[in-house]
Amino acid sequence: MPKIDVTRPCSPEDQAELRRLFTQHHLLLIRGQNPSNDDHNRFMENFGLLSLPPGDDGDAGYVSNKGTGLFGTGADTELLWHADGTYGSQPGIATSLLAKEAAPGTAPTMFANAIHALDRLPQELRARIETMTAVHVRETMVERTDKPHRQLGVRKSPEPGDIFSREQPIIYQPPHLKEKVLYVNRLMTSYISGLTDAESQALLEELFGYIYTDDNTYTHHWQPGDIVIWDNIALQHRRPKATSEAPRHLRRLSLDGWNTGHGIMEWFAAGSKRDRARAGL
Repeated sequence: MPKIDVTRPCSPEDQAELRRLFTQHHLLLIRGQNPSNDDHNRFMENFGLLSLPPGDDGDAGYVSNKGTGLFGTGADTELLWHADGTYGSQPGIATSLLAKEAAPGTAPTMFANAIHALDRLPQELRARIETMTAVHVRETMVERTDKPHRQLGVRKSPEPGDIFSREQPIIYQPPHLKEKVLYVNRLMTSYISGLTDAESQALLEELFGYIYTDDNTYTHHWQPGDIVIWDNIALQHRRPKATSEAPRHLRRLSLDGWNTGHGIMEWFAAGSKRDRARAGL
């Protein structure tokens, strides 16, 4: 396809090609075009219904070590492997970051392919987990990203509102893909249903061993103006602990639906305004 100029609207043909490439590769990078916030919004709308975070300012969130924005807290700390929103009924389909500031030496973002990981499982192991489910957890009282939200004590009754949790199939079918994914992660997967604590922990570690191998991961080193969009279900992401104080200010957008080419398939990501409205929050 011709080079995409994100500072201009895409033709319908280029929009369709972008979505095809996204579903094939699960991550796209636009570099060297100095896009504005409006350009970032328009680019994301090629893929689906734009989601905005809770609040009234109408802007995106930010992943930042400048202490600014919805996702600013602790943006220099390690962020363990995860996919956003696995603790909710509908994990977001796509997430995008625009590098507003990214000095040399700033922390990269890493990605792991959960489709390839599932394909690599030995037949016996895949058959074992075929009908299994796992519980995914987000602790609301603690803002931390460098330790798992999976204390086995969540099987007990927490205080109302302290925990968001959802039981999900370990082999998960995304709504926009033909392929299935291996749907467990280090940060938010608490335990595997029907197993003892020791059995659950052992099986999770075995599955993680297929997801986080060096040859199944990609490390993105940010440059100013980069736009990265990735499939939040097909790929997991993480951030290593920052080794410098270099500015890192990334504008974050996600989707509340998918453009099928024949209309928008609604898919309200966990925690979005539309998801909260649906839940009466």
